[in-house]
Amino acid sequence: MKALNDRNFNPNSVEGEYNLVEMWTHFRAARLKAGAMAGVVAGIAALIFGAIFCLVKGLDPTIPMRIMGLPVIGSSVMAYGNTSGLMIGLIAFFTLAIFLGVAYSHFTGVNNKKALLPMGATWGIFGWIFITCLFMPSNRDYFAAEIPRGVMFFGWLTYGLSLSSVAFFDKNNPRK
Repeated sequence: MKALNDRNFNPNSVEGEYNLVEMWTHFRAARLKAGAMAGVVAGIAALIFGAIFCLVKGLDPTIPMRIMGLPVIGSSVMAYGNTSGLMIGLIAFFTLAIFLGVAYSHFTGVNNKKALLPMGATWGIFGWIFITCLFMPSNRDYFAAEIPRGVMFFGWLTYGLSLSSVAFFDKNNPRK
């Protein structure tokens, strides 16, 4: 590829390559809405995974829905039957799920499953590293709850892989 060695390299001239800077600085409302919907779908998938795990372990299946309310209410959110804690946890959870889904859709401008699935796995692993392994231990209530990080890894992976549903919601994307 002689073009890569030229002094005046133009990234738009290379066929088959995307100009990532142009793609990331161009906001498309339809793509961001698709990302929000994909975030909701992925959040539901992660909550179902967490609820099934809790049922298998003989725990309250609403625990995954309550965890995100720990910084807001404190440890009382984990009390059985605390419906306000459940609602605050769900609101906080889906706010984060939608935000991450919108960010995912913005940075992945294609609808090809071969690209979306590995990127979703990477997105989920990084979410696990930064939120579960770095943020959660720095919050006293999360630290005291002793939430198993190994299980959270698979929950985050479920979330990340489910974000590939953005291709379903973004039907008008010309980049296949």
